[in-house]
Amino acid sequence: MNPQPSLLYAESYIKIHASHTGPGFHGSPTGPFVTVSRETGTGVTEFTNTLAKQLDQRLPGRKPWTVFDRNLVETMLSSRGLSPFLASLLPEDKVSEIQSSFGEITGIHPSLWELTHLTNEMMRQLAQAGHVILVGRGANFATDRIEHGLHLRLVGSKDYRAEFKARELNVSVDEAMTRNLQTDNARRKYVRSVFGADVETPQAYDLVINVARMPTATWVDLIVELVVAQVPVTAD
Repeated sequence: MNPQPSLLYAESYIKIHASHTGPGFHGSPTGPFVTVSRETGTGVTEFTNTLAKQLDQRLPGRKPWTVFDRNLVETMLSSRGLSPFLASLLPEDKVSEIQSSFGEITGIHPSLWELTHLTNEMMRQLAQAGHVILVGRGANFATDRIEHGLHLRLVGSKDYRAEFKARELNVSVDEAMTRNLQTDNARRKYVRSVFGADVETPQAYDLVINVARMPTATWVDLIVELVVAQVPVTAD
């Protein structure tokens, strides 16, 4: 398993699906796939890597289960032959109005909105290919019309998440809580501006998980069973 694939790997992943689709194709249905929305400080990296490992054992496929997180935009840019610099103009967890204004003023092509649209389209392609875990960027909203997906949201108390982030960054709990608040606000703004949706709406998810209540391994076992239930049944 390779939880954080190289750009070349990600592109080849999509091509496998693309080579088996198109008009007249009646092969395997799409999915399964998982999307994960998260509050900051909920340990999403450990969670998704553990989940991918367990899914590899229960639901092996032509490609291993793969996590797409911060590498998603870079993957999209590489597949389009665009400069990796543009990734800095498309933050999900930082408010970057100065960079955005600069991009619009200098006429970067394609526009920031087009780049966002391309990122959303890549998430849909990956979801249709299946065996992926898509983290953040409103992935549940981008893929809500694609079958055989399981949409999760990780939450936790402010104190729990601040303590987690303080350990991760080696900063004070107060500083970590401030950072968590800023990041969550930026992510909320991103989803609202791109999808016109509220990232905190519980109805947008199949399962909302309070990570402070149970160990990661316990949640992963439950989710694996839910993903197995999403596997499309094909006729013999």
